[in-house]
Amino acid sequence: MQIRKIDDIPVRELPYTALLYCAPGVGKSTAIGLIAEASADRTLVLDIDRTIERTLAKREVVKDTSKIDVVQIDNINTYRDWSETLMGLKALKDDGKLNYGTIAVDNISELERCILSDLGAQGKNKGVPAQADYQYMQFKLVNSLRFMKSLGLNIIWTAWETMDNYTAPDGSGYSRLIPKISAKIVDNICGLCDVVGKIGVNKDGEHKILLQATQNIYAKNQIDSRKVCGVEEFINFEMEG
Repeated sequence: MQIRKIDDIPVRELPYTALLYCAPGVGKSTAIGLIAEASADRTLVLDIDRTIERTLAKREVVKDTSKIDVVQIDNINTYRDWSETLMGLKALKDDGKLNYGTIAVDNISELERCILSDLGAQGKNKGVPAQADYQYMQFKLVNSLRFMKSLGLNIIWTAWETMDNYTAPDGSGYSRLIPKISAKIVDNICGLCDVVGKIGVNKDGEHKILLQATQNIYAKNQIDSRKVCGVEEFINFEMEG
């Protein structure tokens, strides 16, 4: 057991874990590109939905993609390929060859559906996932995030957005936008992240990230006090430690 004093922990050197979400086409892949462009180290993208290469190739917003590498996850035999990819990352880290500062997954909503489709195809219900398949998927995703956090790198997961009906402790109810993840694990996934941010584009065409929750939007920022930031400024955390 190792006991450390909070004041002795180099907060600025700790890796972050972020979940960034928005509606399709608003800017998940662009956000990864902008963050990678602003980062000192290289970024490895685990590509699920096959959009990031085409998006960044346009050079409309992200001008420099030289620090980005991409691994396409098999979106048919997904359960096995995803597991093998994570084990491959660990092997590279153990060998001192995981030369990246950030690993991004684009996107977790599609990964969830691909895993379910794969498991359903392996079953006996004409491709329809069984109840147990949903549990396999849910445990796989949560454990995957825990595993990736153990690599000691910055982790970015992207997701599409959806709307749910939320009931507050006082009994009042309202609709809110949240990351599109299975309802049974969305709180678990968000709880494991330092930042949950909603990506948007303002009237001037600038990509922004909302970092503070409102009644109708799920967000959180456990790193600094910013409520909103430009995507390219996301990693400029305002910390005193």
